[in-house]
Amino acid sequence: MKKRSLTYERTFLGNPILQFTKQNVGLDENLLMNIYLHLDDKLSRCPQTFAMRFDIHMPKDMKVPDNRLFSRFQAHFIKKEKRAGYDPDYVAVREESKRSGIHYHELLLLDGKKTERIFNHIKNANEALNSALGYPAGTRSGLINDCTKDRNGKSQRNGIMIDSRSYIAKKQENDCFRQASYLAKNSQKDNTEKSRHEIFSSHLNPRQNKKNLRIVPE
Repeated sequence: MKKRSLTYERTFLGNPILQFTKQNVGLDENLLMNIYLHLDDKLSRCPQTFAMRFDIHMPKDMKVPDNRLFSRFQAHFIKKEKRAGYDPDYVAVREESKRSGIHYHELLLLDGKKTERIFNHIKNANEALNSALGYPAGTRSGLINDCTKDRNGKSQRNGIMIDSRSYIAKKQENDCFRQASYLAKNSQKDNTEKSRHEIFSSHLNPRQNKKNLRIVPE
């Protein structure tokens, strides 16, 4: 059984987070810290950062015992993003449910001077997943969710520009962190297998550590 340190508070290190207290669902503090460090690292190198979320679903009729398919997708996707000059960083997490099967939630952090819309990145994700699955180019599998609608079909915002020079920079950072904290919810995580890899992320700057945080907790 995996041991998790969960929080049910309204904030994490001074940043607002989502709450699922009515469902008695906590947020994994290890995942929250992972998101926190990657956002901080990105903003220290890229003062104008575009942050967005998307989901990757596996075909429901396909057995996915491990993460090799996702790893192939991710490698192809990040290569496409780098070639386009977007300077991508990411945090992704594996989940599983009866309704959605095996799926992954991903936070993507990009150079805000090169992009400000989600369209091209969703397109790249679709193309990368088609390649990983062996589908013909241009196939619309419906396996990439652009997160522009909630589970009830209501439109929701996806894509937040953070400009560290702006007087509303802190609000932008807060909005981004709150949205990204969805990845840390404890529900639909596999709590039985200690060995299965569930968190995937880009490399942090080697100098990035708790003493070097740019986002100072309030």
